[in-house]
Amino acid sequence: MFRLIVFVILLIVVILAVRAIVSPRSEEEDYDTESKDMIEDPNCHVFIPKAEAVRKKIQGKEHFFCGEKCAEEYQNDI
Repeated sequence: MFRLIVFVILLIVVILAVRAIVSPRSEEEDYDTESKDMIEDPNCHVFIPKAEAVRKKIQGKEHFFCGEKCAEEYQNDI
């Protein structure tokens, strides 16, 4: 009976070790996924990574721009 318990514990340890090796999850992967999200600038219609976009809240809605110049032009046109 003791051997069976030891075998089950070793089996669980091996399974957890294999999972950790095969599919490691890190914060860098989360950042890479976020930085790959593309967003369209509503002023010049250029697509840019969301993580690099200039965020402006205009009339209660958040907009994403490629730069400050496009954000200012968009605000002036409203």
